Amino acid sequence: MNKSSVRPTFVMDLSASSALALYSAAVAAGFARVFSGWDFLDNLLVIVLVGHGSSLILRRLRVSAWLAVPATVLVMVWTLAAIHYRFTFAWGLPTSDTWTLFRAEIDTIQDQFSVAIAPVLYGAGWDMLAAIGLAIAVLLADVFAFRAYARAEALVPGGVLFVFIGALGSDRLRVPLTVILVAAGVVATIVLRAYHSPARSSAMGRQRTQVRLLVPAAVAGTITIALVAGFIGPRLPGADAAPIYETRGRGGGVTEVISPLVDIRSRLTNRSESEMFVVQTNLESYWRSSALPRFDGTTWGLPERNLEGVGEPLTDPRPGTEELRQQIRIVNLGGSLVPAAPDPLEASGPDDLRWVPETSTLVTVDDDLATGDVFTITSASPRFDAAELAATTSTDAGDPIYLELPGGLPSIVEDTAAEVTADATNSYEAALALQNWFQDEFDYSLDVQPGHGNNAIESFLRERVGYCEQFAGTYAAMMRTVGVPSRVAVGFTSGKQISEGTYSVLGKNAHAWPEVWFDGLGWVPFEPTPGRGAPAAESYTGIEPQQDTDGGDGNAEDENTEIEVAPTIPNESADETQAPNLPEDVPESSAGAREDSPQNESRLGQFLVVLILVALALGLPATVRWWRLRRTRPSTEQQLARLWRRSLIALEDVGVPQAASDTPLETATATAQDFPIAARPIRSLAEVVTEAAYRPLGTDGYDVVGSYGSSTIRDCRNWCRQIERAVRDTITVPERIRRYFTQWG
Repeated sequence: MNKSSVRPTFVMDLSASSALALYSAAVAAGFARVFSGWDFLDNLLVIVLVGHGSSLILRRLRVSAWLAVPATVLVMVWTLAAIHYRFTFAWGLPTSDTWTLFRAEIDTIQDQFSVAIAPVLYGAGWDMLAAIGLAIAVLLADVFAFRAYARAEALVPGGVLFVFIGALGSDRLRVPLTVILVAAGVVATIVLRAYHSPARSSAMGRQRTQVRLLVPAAVAGTITIALVAGFIGPRLPGADAAPIYETRGRGGGVTEVISPLVDIRSRLTNRSESEMFVVQTNLESYWRSSALPRFDGTTWGLPERNLEGVGEPLTDPRPGTEELRQQIRIVNLGGSLVPAAPDPLEASGPDDLRWVPETSTLVTVDDDLATGDVFTITSASPRFDAAELAATTSTDAGDPIYLELPGGLPSIVEDTAAEVTADATNSYEAALALQNWFQDEFDYSLDVQPGHGNNAIESFLRERVGYCEQFAGTYAAMMRTVGVPSRVAVGFTSGKQISEGTYSVLGKNAHAWPEVWFDGLGWVPFEPTPGRGAPAAESYTGIEPQQDTDGGDGNAEDENTEIEVAPTIPNESADETQAPNLPEDVPESSAGAREDSPQNESRLGQFLVVLILVALALGLPATVRWWRLRRTRPSTEQQLARLWRRSLIALEDVGVPQAASDTPLETATATAQDFPIAARPIRSLAEVVTEAAYRPLGTDGYDVVGSYGSSTIRDCRNWCRQIERAVRDTITVPERIRRYFTQWG
């Protein structure tokens, strides 16, 4: 019989949609490899339920595909907008602000996508991108399964999305998530195959053999394939080999401020506790590698400046400073930039050591830093006083580069800076107000992607979450909008004290912070990043010294650092070397692959338990009915009695009057009057029941298959199914659900 001539029952439709939704939910769970935590899952499950649910409703209403698919698209678009941009709605509908915000977030993602490394922040456009991808997979799966009559093919869109997630994501829960997806896919395939299998013995029903084999086949197939995928797959040769082509973090380079989540994580992972260098010093300090004054709208970097020798005093000590002596021994630090406490006065080390005074940078020009290199540096460590800073102007930093801003800077940057510093009466109060605003109103997270471009800054100010690169770069840009010279410093926090005067600086201690110019005093560091505080700065910042000392449990700021500098070009002067290709940024480093916290694992376990309980609840009535038939193996007489009883119960649900004294034929007559659609099958079934009651041989021979592949008892089954199907198509959806969960016989 033609597929379109047999309309599936509500239970069949609900079962197929539920199986497909379970598979889509497994795809949604796969985003755990892209986002940290499980905050994303609630929203994605809503998309799954709305997508498959709206499609089910439209199918049951017999809406044609030409109308149902666009309607489902509209419903899902509204759902996506309501989840992510509800605050832009008016009268429950999206507005132009919704579209504007969506475009801004998509532009941000376009800037970051080629270089992003998971996990990323669930927000700032990444949430919308995930939602769109899942919505498309849900829509295509439903169209393939129920409009194109596909089976396993309906799983392809979700499978493609899951593979794409795996290619870009981290290794977090890789095997469990894959096993869950495979198991859900097996269940969905078996259910869809049963849903689309043709009815062989009757136009109104399928052979019982299919129903009886469905549950055990699904269970056995799911367990077998899941075990193969989860146990054998990861143990195949080459399963843990490096990818043939690295799909994550392909962008970046020494000409950018490389994000901790891009360049370093993709090359030097799992080294948050790696020791970069050891410092012996008389005073604790931040160790600055360089200061970046040039902001082109995309990155903070170094301008072209001359390199000077280190044989003479590097700078003159400023008033109010303390002499800070340090000996730095390189362990694993790469590149050519030498970390040192601000502000170096004298330095010695390898013969190729040079100095860039404008950017406070010590650099080796011939060879990169190597394990065992030792540098002896004396710095004039500044000690600033709040009253002194408040009485000092910030008008002339010696170079206009410290006030330059790119064209097209979002107005939110200047407007927000003006609003936050509105009550400030001097540069110090403005710098302090902006620092405290970031400390109080923003959250620290390593999942935010890199960059200081217009879209990245706007996204950072809107989402109010980021890590040191965003805080330092945005702070410096905002200070420039209010006319105060500023720059971004990169280097390391003080590190872990291992003995008196000795600090072990780890990869995770890499850091960025802003510096503000004060006339006659020089560059003054501030600390907008929550959870960080510079030593000897609390008198004017109000923030106690603090850094990451948690042992690298996932809250570490950075994982490793590799600082690089391009080859230098000799100048005509024998005493100077020009470095036109100095790196425009200093790579920070990143927290490595983080282990899932017990709370995250607990949430995943709870989610799986809920899914299992829901699946058990939905499948329990059908399973019990199947088990009863398998267990009892009733005689032909018992089967006939059960079929008659099931028919009477179904007719009772549509109001057909019944009395205990009525004969089967009287019941058939009453049915023809009150429920004529079932008149023919109930009359046929009543005649067989009456015949069996008065026939000397009873039901003997009713199970004998005739020349046309049928038998009397099989015909009775088909008549009973026709009656039940007619009843289900007549009663309301709540009544159908009640029947499914209450009719166990």
